[in-house]
Amino acid sequence: MPVDVFQLVEAMVISFILIATVIFFAHFISRYGRTHAKARSASRLWPPEDSTDALKHFILLRVLLDDNDHASLSAFQFLCWTLLISFFSITLWILYLMNPAGDAAGIVETTVAMTPAAEEIAEAAVDSVSSLPTNLFALMGISVAIPIASQGISAYKRVKPRDEGETYFEPDYASMLEENGRPSLLRVQLFLWTFAALAIYAGTFIASAFSTGPDNLLVKGMPDINPTLLFLMGLSATGYLGNQAYSGKVEKSEETGTVQPVMAVKTPDSGTAAVRVSPSIREVIPKDVEPMGIVTLLGTGFGVQQDTIMIDEERISSSTIRRWEETRIEFSLPKTVASGSHNLRIMARGETVNGQISVVGDPQRIRGIIEIDADIIQEIWIDDPYNQGYRIPPIGHFIPDKRYHFFFEFDVPPGTPSWGRIQFRASFFIDGVNIATSSFMPGAMNGRNYGNFNYVFPEEGKHHIEIRGINAKTMDLEVKKPLIQ
Repeated sequence: MPVDVFQLVEAMVISFILIATVIFFAHFISRYGRTHAKARSASRLWPPEDSTDALKHFILLRVLLDDNDHASLSAFQFLCWTLLISFFSITLWILYLMNPAGDAAGIVETTVAMTPAAEEIAEAAVDSVSSLPTNLFALMGISVAIPIASQGISAYKRVKPRDEGETYFEPDYASMLEENGRPSLLRVQLFLWTFAALAIYAGTFIASAFSTGPDNLLVKGMPDINPTLLFLMGLSATGYLGNQAYSGKVEKSEETGTVQPVMAVKTPDSGTAAVRVSPSIREVIPKDVEPMGIVTLLGTGFGVQQDTIMIDEERISSSTIRRWEETRIEFSLPKTVASGSHNLRIMARGETVNGQISVVGDPQRIRGIIEIDADIIQEIWIDDPYNQGYRIPPIGHFIPDKRYHFFFEFDVPPGTPSWGRIQFRASFFIDGVNIATSSFMPGAMNGRNYGNFNYVFPEEGKHHIEIRGINAKTMDLEVKKPLIQ
């Protein structure tokens, strides 16, 4: 006779509760059993803070992350099959506890006294639970092998892992289906096949529970998986690993011992030669980013050794760079970057590439920072901080589509510490419109109390510039194209 539907539901509920209890216990240990290093506070008024953040995501999500804080599709597949097989195995054991050997034998032959045939069936039914079917074992083997092989490929390609003790960032789970920032057909295919196989096996398990023949769940044990489905899963996994092994090839330099990106080109003499690719930025994602948001740079020639990122004159801390690869860089935007367009510079392998980044929203203030309006004590002047001694504009007017830096000096009361918790706030206006507001630390520019806003004028025209704090300094300028270009 088939398994009673209420018994099946009851067994599934108990199995779910048992697995959930184990998972939540593991999550509790992982989250609250961590030791946080304490960063010493600069002031006695502030207690020491954790130098590493608490892990905010549930443990089943965090186990999917690889060394670069990106979700691994192979780990996701392994996790799904582990949970499903564990759930059904515990469910089957509970059903056997609810249906002793005599009841199991009664599925085939209902007698008061068990016959020898019924005893053999009962023993076979109990023994069948202690082992998994062959194809199901093979499927679990594939699920185990894929993440191991994936990690081996990543290590061989020298993908940079996250440093120990590095600040925790919000992970990017969408990367599970992406390759170089774009959706990958092979990844989506493996993702869909995983869910299809899970659904098919779950249906097979439930169908066997209600079977009245020798395929009954209590007689045959865990159902086997279809060989065709196993073959398709293996084929999809092979394509996934092959694509991962093929993409992003790098070579090792014999001179320095570091990994350098190369491009093979044909030459008439030797046939091929290795030419290093210069860095270039193809795309900035997202187009508009908020302070503390994650910025993704797609391009080529970045190298695999982490280098330098600068926004205007500010160098991005290496602890906020979460990924640095040949074609992809990811970093967290600093809290205090003001809204507006900013100059972005990437320094990689001795070369520099420039780009633009658009920031929206108010900067997020650091806890304990005291902001006061700046007392501007000097007229606005124009300078290029990257070209020493270069004053702009030497020709008497400004040029469209060129970035100009508007500097000012502000007064700092005696005794104010440099790089402390006091910052001086100013706003940048063009023709009465607030373009940006930012706060500046005293002595931040080579010991001088200078502030700086930058702007690109898109077209010709006359403009009125104001930098406002407690007081305001102004400048009138004209933007026009040069006569000789």
